[in-house]
Amino acid sequence: MAQRDQQAAVDGTALENADATEFARTLEEHDKELAELLEMLVVVEELSADLAPELREAAHDSREPIAEVRTALEREEMLVLVQRVGENADTLVELLETLEVVDDLAGDLVPELKTVVRENRETFARLRTALEREETLTLLERLGENEETLIELLELLEVTYDLAEDLVPEAISVVQGNRRSLTELRMIVAGMSHAYADSDLEPYQLGQNLGNMLVLGCQLGDEQLIDSVEAGLGAFTDEEPPKKVGLLGLMGAIFDDDVRQGLGVLLEFLRRMGAERAN
Repeated sequence: MAQRDQQAAVDGTALENADATEFARTLEEHDKELAELLEMLVVVEELSADLAPELREAAHDSREPIAEVRTALEREEMLVLVQRVGENADTLVELLETLEVVDDLAGDLVPELKTVVRENRETFARLRTALEREETLTLLERLGENEETLIELLELLEVTYDLAEDLVPEAISVVQGNRRSLTELRMIVAGMSHAYADSDLEPYQLGQNLGNMLVLGCQLGDEQLIDSVEAGLGAFTDEEPPKKVGLLGLMGAIFDDDVRQGLGVLLEFLRRMGAERAN
C-alpha cells in the first residue's frame, strides 16, 4: 500500500512537471500578447482609479433618475416594446438605412430648396395670399362636401377619355369618307345663317317658326293626305291629259260624288284660311 502511494506521488510530480513545462512553452509563444494584456490591465486599472470617484458621485446624484429608468425598463409595456423591436430587427435596420439615405438626400437638397424659396419668395407670398382668401377656403370646403361627386366625375371623365380615344380614329375615317356631304351641309347651314342675318326675325321668333314648320310637316306627312295629293297631282303627270270640259261638262261634273267631295274640301280649306287671316 505504501509503495502504491509512493508510485502515485511520483507519477503526480512527473505530471505536474510536464504541465509546468507546457505552460512555460505557451507563455514563451505568447509573450508579446501577454505583455500587451498586462499593459492594458495597468491602463484599465489607472482609468478605473480615476473614474471610480466620478462614477460614485454620478451614481449618487442620479440615483432617483436611475431608479425611474429601472422602473420604466421593468414595466410590461417596455418589455413588449423590446420584444417587438427584437422581432422586427431586420425591418428596423432597413428603416435606419432608409433614414440615413433620406438624411443624405435632404442634406443635398436643402441648399437647393433654400435657393428656390429665396428666388420665388414673391410668388410664394402671392400664392399664400391666394390660399388665405375666403373664396379659396369656400372652394376647398365645397370640394370636401362634394368629394364623392368629384370622384364620380373624374371616373366618368376617364371613361369618356378612353371612349373618345377609341372613337376618334373611326370619326376621322367617317369624316374623310363623307367630306363632300359635310361640305354641302356646311354650305346649307351657311345659307340659312345668311338668310337669317338678312331678315329682321328675332332668335325666339325664328325658333318658333321652325317649330311650326316641323308641326306642319308632321301633319302634311299623314299617309292619307299624301295619297290624296299624289292622286290629284297625277292629273298633271299622266301621259294622256284629261279631256277638255266645257260649261255643260262642268255642270255635269258637279253631280259626281268625287268632284263634290273635292270641292267640299277645297271650299272648307279656303273658308278656314280666310277666317285665320281675318283674325
